[in-house]
Amino acid sequence: MGKTSSSFCIMDAGRKIVREGKVRNGVADLDRAFDMYRGMRIVLEASTKAFWMADRLRELGHDPVVVDPGRTKAVGAALIKHDRLDARVLATLGVADVLAKVDAPSEAQRLARMPVVVRDGLVRCRVRLVTMVRSLLDSEGIELRGSALDRFAERVEELGDTVPEEIRAAIAPALEMIRELSERIAACGRQLAASMAADEDARRLMTAPGVGPVVAACFLFAVRDPQRFASGRQVGAYLGLVPSLYQSGQTHRRGRITKHGNRQARWALTLAANAVLRARKPSALRDWGLDLAARIGRNKAVVAVARKLAALLWAMWRNQREFEPRLVLAA
Repeated sequence: MGKTSSSFCIMDAGRKIVREGKVRNGVADLDRAFDMYRGMRIVLEASTKAFWMADRLRELGHDPVVVDPGRTKAVGAALIKHDRLDARVLATLGVADVLAKVDAPSEAQRLARMPVVVRDGLVRCRVRLVTMVRSLLDSEGIELRGSALDRFAERVEELGDTVPEEIRAAIAPALEMIRELSERIAACGRQLAASMAADEDARRLMTAPGVGPVVAACFLFAVRDPQRFASGRQVGAYLGLVPSLYQSGQTHRRGRITKHGNRQARWALTLAANAVLRARKPSALRDWGLDLAARIGRNKAVVAVARKLAALLWAMWRNQREFEPRLVLAA
């Protein structure tokens, strides 16, 4: 699938190509292209448009299947690659029923997740601007010690005459944008906190250490249904918090975490893990993480705590129970 159009290949049960072509990504165009074929299994690679298009194709009477492009392309990898050939590969795999299917979120779930995605985008924009301003000040020997992002613009202004007039004029637009972004982020945070306070599952998850409205929302929207997973280990792997592994013959090598899955949930759990390790209030999870940090380093310990926290939240959600410190200690 492209931004405006997609390549398609229609294949019968004997893997004979019936029709190939391109179609625009619109409901009317899809209906015209496939109106003579009803009840088809249609294979789509997971992308920005895939879930919306799958909903529309389902309304047209077809059976859409969204697949993982990484795992699917690995099966049909070739030295020559283009959209037409990709469509043929997907059709062949669909006929053979060799598909790495993706659990597609519903339209309601996609819409509910949008405020989290928007807030994440605003936060990342602010971080880039703050980093740029810090770099400009540092390049002229002006040091600005650590400051909360929501008060960064005020801290720069408090430097006063230590910042030359030329630099103040240059960074003024960036500071104004940082201030506006902070206001927007705060508004998004209040809206998110209100929606999470009204959700019973979110309130339950927020009893865990380091978990607030943002972390709870990211986790709920990423996992969607706790019954999809058989264990907490599967949740950690689904969110990309497990190390990559290469094993062949006598070679057994572990690498960095896979970072496969929902980026917002992984980022939120990492922030929560940092909060757990920095907390003054003692807990079994904090003590375990600090002990691990002393042995393998803080960065690896943060990832390990995030992975354990993901498993903990999944168990709380599945069992409909609030956080109990003794359960973590027992584990």
